[in-house]
Amino acid sequence: MSDKCEMTDISIISLPPSRWREAKSLRLEALQQEPTAFISSCKEESAFADEIWINRVTVAFVRDDNIALYAESAGKLLGMVGAVWSNRRKHRHVAEVYSFYVSPAMRGQGLGTKLMTALLDELAAQPMIEKVRLMVTTSHEAAIRLYQRMGFEIVGRAARELKVNGRDYDLYYMERRLASD
Repeated sequence: MSDKCEMTDISIISLPPSRWREAKSLRLEALQQEPTAFISSCKEESAFADEIWINRVTVAFVRDDNIALYAESAGKLLGMVGAVWSNRRKHRHVAEVYSFYVSPAMRGQGLGTKLMTALLDELAAQPMIEKVRLMVTTSHEAAIRLYQRMGFEIVGRAARELKVNGRDYDLYYMERRLASD
């Protein structure tokens, strides 16, 4: 039996606060599966109190300056992506992508594209957002290719930005314009 789902069976949803345990589980899976893809570690976040997890999902569900989307099939979360932006006048036009993850069983099937497309559509519906940016570990070639297909360009590199298990990793800064000048 395969864990893979048909892409037509997958919904992109906002998660209600009552499902915070599922969000926690997926986030910890992401941190464990891809330790070089995130600034946080599984060890750090697994120690968070339940209130922190509840607050994270609640804030994202309210959606005033934060969007979190999840890919779901048959009640199971398979991926996630989020974005946050400032309400400060000089910087509110820039959104930052965070927590992009697709479960290993679903990779290579277009789920990442589906999640990122949904996020970019949500951001484009925010009239003040003009630019979307993200950071990606330079060794995550599949993620970089996906971002480039979605219109992101590499605009900078930060050397030795992450340290995981004693090894240093560089990050690319990538961005994409939403609004035309």
